[in-house]
Amino acid sequence: MMRRTLLLLTLVALPACDRFFGAPKAPDAGVPDAGPPVLVEKEPNDSAAQALVLSGTATVDANLSADPARPDSDWYALTASAPSTVDVEVTPPAGGDVALELVDEAGGVLASVNAGGVGGVERIPNVDVSARTYVRVVATRKGVGGAYTLRATFQPRAPGYELEPNERKADATAVGLGQAISGTVGNPGDIDWYRYELGEPEAPPEPLLPADEQDAGAEDAGVNPLAEKRVALRIGLSALEGVATHVQLLTEAEAVLFEARSRENGTLSLRNVGVRAADRVVYVAVRSANKKANPDTSYTLTVGRENDGDNAELEPNDELTRATDVPPNSYRDGYLSPKGDVDHFRLVTDGPSIVSLQVSGVDKVDLVLAVVRPVEGKPDEVVARANEGTSREDEQLTNIACDGVCFIRVEAASKKVDGKWVKEDENGDQPYRLTTTVVPDDGSVERESNNTAATATPVTLGRAIRGTVFPKKDVDYYALDLRERPVKTALVGTVTGLLKVDVGLYLHRVEDDGKLTLVQTADGARGEKSEVVRFTAEPGLYVFEVRDARNREANFQDSYQLTVDEGD
Repeated sequence: MMRRTLLLLTLVALPACDRFFGAPKAPDAGVPDAGPPVLVEKEPNDSAAQALVLSGTATVDANLSADPARPDSDWYALTASAPSTVDVEVTPPAGGDVALELVDEAGGVLASVNAGGVGGVERIPNVDVSARTYVRVVATRKGVGGAYTLRATFQPRAPGYELEPNERKADATAVGLGQAISGTVGNPGDIDWYRYELGEPEAPPEPLLPADEQDAGAEDAGVNPLAEKRVALRIGLSALEGVATHVQLLTEAEAVLFEARSRENGTLSLRNVGVRAADRVVYVAVRSANKKANPDTSYTLTVGRENDGDNAELEPNDELTRATDVPPNSYRDGYLSPKGDVDHFRLVTDGPSIVSLQVSGVDKVDLVLAVVRPVEGKPDEVVARANEGTSREDEQLTNIACDGVCFIRVEAASKKVDGKWVKEDENGDQPYRLTTTVVPDDGSVERESNNTAATATPVTLGRAIRGTVFPKKDVDYYALDLRERPVKTALVGTVTGLLKVDVGLYLHRVEDDGKLTLVQTADGARGEKSEVVRFTAEPGLYVFEVRDARNREANFQDSYQLTVDEGD
């Protein structure tokens, strides 16, 4: 009984203790976060003076009137106490279509987006708010209106990001050479312009000739001694999910110097892009190439000077008319990037010359080296071509005849992908080196290309001439003219052997219709043994043919020697 009484007294006393000493308090959760303030648009607001001012992150409930006379428009002014960037987004009225514009105080459109269509959200990220910036929401059709929502999200200015509006050269975002800049392709029609200062131009070189001789000297050499010096730039653009990008390099006058397109989700690495050293400012424009956008992910653009100096190729050189000059007995460093890149070079010689070319191999690219000539109204003609190796292996062309000007082409080999021949290989990180070796043509060496009777290298009785069997399946023709001989001539033709190659020697008579008739053969020896043909020739035109008898081997390093003598 006593215990029951004590328990009851204790239970009664506990509430009294709480009242006296104070019950434990729950932690204060503070004022619930209601999110950004919600503002209400007020009419009239169809001019800069009447614009609704937004000085921080906010949501605006607004309405476009369905005016049958003209589309309604609402103005907003973005302001901030410190430089900021703002992401502006508009959700249109149900069944409505709106355009979102950045405008100046007079209503001039600086940037505009209308990509969402009926019921689609329109958005412009990275809006620059350094001073008062105006935004306008415009109905795209008369008589259509209704309630819409505008959201403005303010962020402190972060360095290294584009600033909208930059849809045109006048509003281009300024960037330093070598600095990375990030931007967004906010809508399919978005264009981002960037401005780069190259610095003061170098003083032009002193002319090598007197003023009255400069023009004549330039004409004789095939080059302009006062040609403008050029600077090589490197342009890199990161991948953007879902977007194929299009990049242009432009002059102050907005002339396009170079442009390239990436694949969807692809990067761009553009090397040795040439600009005039006298240009103090250039621009880069980035846009979508596949009518897609990604406002939620940024790309990164980097533009800087190349380190290859005066020995760099200069893009664009994808056509003969834009070929990069390569001096005799010198070199140029180039890159095959992006995919499908083709590089052309122009070699100018001082009279008839014999040229040997080498291009060093690079990782991931199977190189093709060719000498080409322009043909008016037709594709360029390939004079000689080498594609003996694969990636990382060099390519060579030897004994190329060049009298004045020759054009050289470096490209990736085509390969079959999904039933189509394409140039898929590229390497924007490792340069190839094109090297030229030039000697005067004294008649002692074959003149490539000489794989037809019409292009045969002339040969003289009693005088040796050297040649190479390269690349594989190379055929060398040598023409011996006996048409002025009054009687038959006993001929002895000898060709020395070659390492790796089973050399064959064949003698043809050229008929009146230009066709060849085989009259003598010597291809029974093997390896380094010589081949000899003997034939008593009637007066006429004859052609000696030298090739690998099996058409399967080649040797660019060693030369054979062909000698044609009169026999007994």
